Amino acid sequence: MRRSTLLALSAALVPATMLLAACAGSGGLELTPVASFGAANAFSKSGFSETQVSDTEYKVTATGTEATPKSRLEKIARARAAQIGVEKNLKYYKVANVQYGKNCSKPHNFHKGGSTAAESRQTVEIAVVYAKEPSDPAFLSSEDSFSTLNGELATEIISSEEKATAAAEARAGCGLPV
Repeated sequence: MRRSTLLALSAALVPATMLLAACAGSGGLELTPVASFGAANAFSKSGFSETQVSDTEYKVTATGTEATPKSRLEKIARARAAQIGVEKNLKYYKVANVQYGKNCSKPHNFHKGGSTAAESRQTVEIAVVYAKEPSDPAFLSSEDSFSTLNGELATEIISSEEKATAAAEARAGCGLPV
């Protein structure tokens, strides 16, 4: 690599590295992410997904990062359940069942070099029933619930201690060192 290119790269990276180190050292930057309200995909394993069981039944799954507390995962799943109700014009929903689980992966070494670390992620799956009109007090308004839960998720602050506890629980559940 040419010397001028190296100097330009160093000039850009050194201040950025110093800024990150200063923020992390002062508690101003939290580098341990938690799952946000969004769909899981090939690039991000954390988030929600759903399976339609019938016209009025869905299973909604939320998968977190290692540091995502179960309570936040359940809130993500419930928010997605409410959002489905809004999208499908199903005015009311209730959660019929909640199941907690985990996704564990082993480390992998690639043939041409490089590797991936073992991962541990907590999950929650909820069974959801929808209705045009509530038939019992357990049914909630899809629109009101989505608005409330989405707002809570957007403003929720997870402490470092909560993240550490969630990570230890996820790692222990997958048999990984805590």
